[in-house]
Amino acid sequence: MKKNILTAFLISIISFVLNGAVFVLSYNKLATPFLSEEQRVLNADFIMSITVGAFATVSIATGIAIYIILRKH
Repeated sequence: MKKNILTAFLISIISFVLNGAVFVLSYNKLATPFLSEEQRVLNADFIMSITVGAFATVSIATGIAIYIILRKH
């Protein structure tokens, strides 16, 4: 049981980090050429306040799903 919880927790953390990496890489590739440094700085807090919560939600949901799957097997 503890092994399943630990596995689900680690998958959640990995999911959170991968979501963040994809976002940062995509944002830098797609938005950076079209925004000035001042615009990027002004938008950063707003963008991160939304995306971090979304990434955390997806990561937690992923962890719960993995835990349920592991518990049934």
